Amino acid sequence: MSIKTVIHTIRHAETTYGEESRYAGTMDVPLNEKGRRDALAAVEKLPEKDFDVVITSSKKRAIETASLLLKGNIPLIQTGLCDERNYGEMEGKTWDEVKTMDPPILFIPVGNDTHSVNPPRGEPFEDLRERAKKFRQFIFDNHEGSNILVVSHGVFLQQFHGLLRGLSCIESLAAGVRKLEYNSFYFQDRKLVKETSRQLSSLKRGAF
Repeated sequence: MSIKTVIHTIRHAETTYGEESRYAGTMDVPLNEKGRRDALAAVEKLPEKDFDVVITSSKKRAIETASLLLKGNIPLIQTGLCDERNYGEMEGKTWDEVKTMDPPILFIPVGNDTHSVNPPRGEPFEDLRERAKKFRQFIFDNHEGSNILVVSHGVFLQQFHGLLRGLSCIESLAAGVRKLEYNSFYFQDRKLVKETSRQLSSLKRGAF
Protein backbone atom coordinates (compact mmCIF):
# COMPACT_ATOMS: atom_id res chain seq x y z
CA MET A 1 0.00 0.00 0.00
CA SER A 2 1.32 3.44 -0.93
CA ILE A 3 1.93 6.08 1.73
CA LYS A 4 0.36 9.52 1.36
CA THR A 5 2.08 12.46 3.03
CA VAL A 6 0.98 16.10 2.83
CA ILE A 7 3.32 18.96 3.75
CA HIS A 8 1.70 22.37 4.13
CA THR A 9 3.91 25.42 4.68
CA ILE A 10 3.17 28.96 5.89
CA ARG A 11 5.55 31.89 6.11
CA HIS A 12 5.21 33.79 9.39
CA ALA A 13 3.25 37.06 9.66
CA GLU A 14 4.72 40.57 9.78
CA THR A 15 7.33 41.84 12.24
CA THR A 16 8.70 45.30 12.95
CA TYR A 17 11.86 44.29 11.10
CA GLY A 18 9.82 43.40 8.04
CA GLU A 19 7.97 46.69 8.26
CA GLU A 20 11.31 48.54 8.39
CA SER A 21 12.95 46.38 5.67
CA ARG A 22 15.55 45.06 8.12
CA TYR A 23 17.23 41.69 7.81
CA ALA A 24 16.13 39.50 10.71
CA GLY A 25 17.67 36.14 9.87
CA THR A 26 18.58 34.37 13.12
CA MET A 27 17.47 37.30 15.32
CA ASP A 28 14.51 36.33 17.49
CA VAL A 29 12.09 39.06 16.42
CA PRO A 30 8.41 38.72 17.51
CA LEU A 31 5.38 39.62 15.43
CA ASN A 32 4.23 43.23 15.52
CA GLU A 33 0.60 44.16 16.20
CA LYS A 34 -0.29 44.16 12.52
CA GLY A 35 1.27 40.71 12.16
CA ARG A 36 -0.83 39.41 15.04
CA ARG A 37 -4.01 40.90 13.55
CA ASP A 38 -3.18 39.43 10.14
CA ALA A 39 -2.55 35.98 11.62
CA LEU A 40 -5.85 36.06 13.51
CA ALA A 41 -7.70 37.22 10.38
CA ALA A 42 -6.06 34.41 8.40
CA VAL A 43 -7.65 31.78 10.65
CA GLU A 44 -10.88 31.99 8.64
CA LYS A 45 -8.97 31.56 5.37
CA LEU A 46 -6.99 28.54 6.53
CA PRO A 47 -8.16 25.68 4.27
CA GLU A 48 -7.95 23.14 7.08
CA LYS A 49 -7.06 22.97 10.74
CA ASP A 50 -6.96 19.21 11.28
CA PHE A 51 -3.20 18.67 11.13
CA ASP A 52 -1.50 15.61 12.57
CA VAL A 53 1.75 17.46 13.19
CA VAL A 54 2.72 21.17 13.38
CA ILE A 55 6.41 22.03 13.05
CA THR A 56 7.83 25.53 13.52
CA SER A 57 11.25 27.09 13.53
CA SER A 58 12.75 28.02 16.88
CA LYS A 59 11.96 31.72 16.37
CA LYS A 60 9.18 33.67 18.12
CA ARG A 61 7.70 35.00 14.87
CA ALA A 62 7.07 31.50 13.54
CA ILE A 63 5.92 30.04 16.86
CA GLU A 64 3.53 32.93 17.48
CA THR A 65 2.10 32.72 13.95
CA ALA A 66 1.38 29.01 14.39
CA SER A 67 -0.14 29.53 17.84
CA LEU A 68 -2.46 32.28 16.59
CA LEU A 69 -3.52 30.35 13.48
CA LEU A 70 -4.29 27.17 15.40
CA LYS A 71 -5.44 28.84 18.64
CA GLY A 72 -3.17 26.59 20.68
CA ASN A 73 -5.17 23.47 19.82
CA ILE A 74 -2.18 21.29 18.89
CA PRO A 75 1.33 21.02 20.37
CA LEU A 76 4.13 22.57 18.31
CA ILE A 77 7.36 20.81 17.41
CA GLN A 78 10.15 23.40 17.30
CA THR A 79 13.37 22.83 15.37
CA GLY A 80 16.23 25.03 14.27
CA LEU A 81 16.42 23.02 11.05
CA CYS A 82 13.79 25.33 9.53
CA ASP A 83 15.12 28.60 10.99
CA GLU A 84 15.69 31.48 8.58
CA ARG A 85 18.98 31.91 6.75
CA ASN A 86 21.79 33.36 8.89
CA TYR A 87 22.64 36.75 7.38
CA GLY A 88 25.66 37.32 9.62
CA GLU A 89 26.69 40.96 9.86
CA MET A 90 23.72 42.01 7.72
CA GLU A 91 21.27 41.13 10.48
CA GLY A 92 19.54 44.08 12.09
CA LYS A 93 20.49 46.35 9.20
CA THR A 94 18.11 47.93 6.71
CA TRP A 95 18.41 47.40 2.98
CA ASP A 96 19.92 50.89 2.60
CA GLU A 97 22.48 50.19 5.34
CA VAL A 98 23.47 46.89 3.75
CA LYS A 99 24.14 48.65 0.43
CA THR A 100 26.83 50.77 2.15
CA MET A 101 28.71 47.88 3.78
CA ASP A 102 32.43 47.55 3.06
CA PRO A 103 33.50 45.26 1.53
CA PRO A 104 30.37 45.37 -0.63
CA ILE A 105 27.80 42.58 -0.50
CA LEU A 106 27.45 40.76 -3.80
CA PHE A 107 23.84 40.41 -4.93
CA ILE A 108 22.53 38.30 -7.79
CA PRO A 109 19.15 38.79 -9.50
CA VAL A 110 16.97 35.68 -9.62
CA GLY A 111 13.34 35.91 -10.66
CA ASN A 112 11.86 39.16 -9.36
CA ASP A 113 14.27 39.50 -6.44
CA THR A 114 17.95 39.90 -5.60
CA HIS A 115 19.84 37.67 -3.18
CA SER A 116 23.01 38.21 -1.17
CA VAL A 117 25.75 35.77 -2.08
CA ASN A 118 28.40 36.59 0.54
CA PRO A 119 26.94 37.98 3.78
CA PRO A 120 29.91 38.39 6.17
CA ARG A 121 29.84 35.60 8.78
CA GLY A 122 26.56 34.50 7.21
CA GLU A 123 25.20 31.23 5.86
CA PRO A 124 26.05 30.40 2.23
CA PHE A 125 23.15 29.19 0.12
CA GLU A 126 24.82 25.79 -0.19
CA ASP A 127 24.68 25.37 3.60
CA LEU A 128 21.07 26.56 3.71
CA ARG A 129 20.24 23.99 1.06
CA GLU A 130 21.87 21.23 3.11
CA ARG A 131 19.79 22.29 6.11
CA ALA A 132 16.65 22.10 3.97
CA LYS A 133 17.64 18.55 2.97
CA LYS A 134 18.07 17.58 6.63
CA PHE A 135 14.67 19.07 7.40
CA ARG A 136 13.01 17.09 4.61
CA GLN A 137 14.66 13.92 5.92
CA PHE A 138 13.50 14.77 9.46
CA ILE A 139 9.91 15.06 8.22
CA PHE A 140 9.85 11.81 6.26
CA ASP A 141 11.78 9.84 8.87
CA ASN A 142 9.47 10.91 11.70
CA HIS A 143 6.13 11.89 10.18
CA GLU A 144 5.68 10.08 6.87
CA GLY A 145 2.01 9.38 6.20
CA SER A 146 0.88 12.45 8.17
CA ASN A 147 -0.85 15.73 7.38
CA ILE A 148 1.88 18.20 8.37
CA LEU A 149 1.98 21.98 8.78
CA VAL A 150 5.33 23.80 8.74
CA VAL A 151 5.52 27.45 9.83
CA SER A 152 8.85 28.96 8.85
CA HIS A 153 10.61 31.82 7.03
CA GLY A 154 10.81 33.25 3.52
CA VAL A 155 14.28 32.36 2.27
CA PHE A 156 14.38 29.01 4.04
CA LEU A 157 11.02 28.11 2.50
CA GLN A 158 12.31 29.08 -0.95
CA GLN A 159 14.99 26.41 -0.64
CA PHE A 160 12.66 23.89 0.99
CA HIS A 161 9.99 24.37 -1.67
CA GLY A 162 12.58 24.14 -4.43
CA LEU A 163 13.94 20.94 -2.93
CA LEU A 164 10.44 19.40 -2.84
CA ARG A 165 9.93 20.45 -6.48
CA GLY A 166 13.24 19.01 -7.63
CA LEU A 167 14.78 22.42 -8.44
CA SER A 168 18.41 23.44 -7.98
CA CYS A 169 19.58 25.80 -5.24
CA ILE A 170 19.64 28.82 -7.59
CA GLU A 171 16.41 27.89 -9.38
CA SER A 172 14.68 27.76 -5.99
CA LEU A 173 15.38 31.46 -5.43
CA ALA A 174 13.16 32.53 -8.34
CA ALA A 175 9.88 31.86 -6.50
CA GLY A 176 9.33 34.27 -3.61
CA VAL A 177 7.23 33.32 -0.59
CA ARG A 178 4.89 36.00 0.78
CA LYS A 179 4.04 36.40 4.43
CA LEU A 180 1.15 34.08 5.35
CA GLU A 181 1.41 32.30 2.01
CA TYR A 182 -0.01 28.77 2.29
CA ASN A 183 1.52 26.07 0.09
CA SER A 184 0.56 22.40 0.05
CA PHE A 185 2.71 19.56 -1.33
CA TYR A 186 1.09 16.14 -1.79
CA PHE A 187 3.34 13.09 -1.84
CA GLN A 188 2.74 9.48 -2.82
CA ASP A 189 5.59 7.33 -1.50
CA ARG A 190 7.83 10.41 -1.24
CA LYS A 191 7.10 11.42 -4.85
CA LEU A 192 5.48 14.83 -5.35
CA VAL A 193 2.20 14.35 -7.22
CA LYS A 194 0.35 17.63 -6.62
CA GLU A 195 0.94 21.15 -5.39
CA THR A 196 -1.43 24.00 -4.47
CA SER A 197 -0.95 27.55 -3.19
CA ARG A 198 -3.09 30.31 -1.74
CA GLN A 199 -2.58 33.60 0.08
CA LEU A 200 -3.99 34.03 3.59
CA SER A 201 -3.41 37.80 3.65
CA SER A 202 -2.95 40.74 1.30
CA LEU A 203 0.69 41.35 2.23
CA LYS A 204 3.23 41.85 -0.52
CA ARG A 205 6.18 39.62 -1.21
CA GLY A 206 9.35 40.39 0.69
CA ALA A 207 12.56 38.84 1.93
CA PHE A 208 12.59 40.38 5.41
